[in-house]
Amino acid sequence: MGKFSSIVLGVVSGAAAAVFLSSKKGKEVTARVNDFIKEVQENPEEFKEQVIHSAVDLKDQAVETVSQVRDKVNNGEITRETILTSVKETTKEVIDYSQDKFQAIKEKLQEENLTTSDLVSSIKEKSYALTNEKPHSEDIVIELKEN
Repeated sequence: MGKFSSIVLGVVSGAAAAVFLSSKKGKEVTARVNDFIKEVQENPEEFKEQVIHSAVDLKDQAVETVSQVRDKVNNGEITRETILTSVKETTKEVIDYSQDKFQAIKEKLQEENLTTSDLVSSIKEKSYALTNEKPHSEDIVIELKEN
């Protein structure tokens, strides 16, 4: 991916995050996260037990998955070639999708007679406006200690 594509992808991703977080849905997600954090702060032992239970479940699932994959490898159902083929196909799909999206962005820029600097300036202005509308939040640190 070239420098231009990387810059555009970074700027678009940042702007999308800023727009989402300032949208109604983004505010709802933020409120749910804040509610969750408040619940954790009010009852940390219960949260700790839930985390431990989830970690054990995840470990059990991982062990089972590894066992199933090992059996498939031993039986010849999964080979090095099938893995490489799958990775190549998925990579090609991702590249094709990305190229299509970047081409659409380039065409939109050309239709609107915009330059890259116009786009970057516009996104910066909108991001700045969005961040200045929101009150600043505090960092919340949750420490889990084993008794």
